[in-house]
Amino acid sequence: MTYGSGAETLARRISQTSGAPLAEVTRRQFPDGEQYVRVCGDVNGKDVAIVQSFAFSPDRLLVEYSLIADAVRGMGCRRVIGIFPYLAYARQDERFSEGEALSAKVFARLIEASGTDAVYTVDLHLHRFRTINEVFEIPATNLSAMPLLAKNYLKHPPSGRVLVVGPDSESSQWAKAVAEVIPSVCTILEKERLGDREVRVSDLSGDLCGAAIIVDDMISTGKTVLEVLGKLKESGVGRVDALVTHSLLVEGAYSKLKEGGLNSLITTDTIANDYASVSVAPLLADALLRDFAADR
Repeated sequence: MTYGSGAETLARRISQTSGAPLAEVTRRQFPDGEQYVRVCGDVNGKDVAIVQSFAFSPDRLLVEYSLIADAVRGMGCRRVIGIFPYLAYARQDERFSEGEALSAKVFARLIEASGTDAVYTVDLHLHRFRTINEVFEIPATNLSAMPLLAKNYLKHPPSGRVLVVGPDSESSQWAKAVAEVIPSVCTILEKERLGDREVRVSDLSGDLCGAAIIVDDMISTGKTVLEVLGKLKESGVGRVDALVTHSLLVEGAYSKLKEGGLNSLITTDTIANDYASVSVAPLLADALLRDFAADR
């Protein structure tokens, strides 16, 4: 296996966990901004997994991934497997207005055109597409880190009942998965997006617990989680934690959440961040080993 610059640390963890040897990559940038990559290792006749997360600079990281895929193809590899812990451009899964691009499909086509034979993602933002196989035309598997996050939460559980809260209908799949592990009751709110940085969520109803968990696939600016957090605190909920797979945490999101009274953010290393307490390396290593075994 090998890696892009968006997931080097995670790739090393996957390699250590799975026992798959890691081919190093050297890279540099030309003065005009073009990228250069070289894969150093013997991949001839082998299946090669390329680990790449597309956070913060998805366009540059996609080009880098494509160059690495071409490099290992040129070295005679048998198959290219794209391991994408965080896949960008998935939120635009419909043409909401005339003239918009269907970004999720476009990004998938570009990955396929790079010579990718199979894809693995983690908690891909699937809402209007029912499965990942409606996004990709090559074999694709979407894994979930939610059971891992829920088990981590249970290491320091609160006393009494816990309410699992999904901020919107899109989050219901992840909230329900967490509620099954806790186990707990689950409520799904309604969200109205007022812009890229502003949202409004519906009021809470029914009996509330002394503790709550906000569950979502991704935190970017943190506005959605912050809005739900405020409603929970106003309703008298004492302890509120958040379980989120992908933490972009832009524009000071983490500090704002802590100032708003969030007890803890339990998140993964699909995107490198300072708050990850759960690694998806074992999840991806197991999937990779099953893939290698099944293809023999």
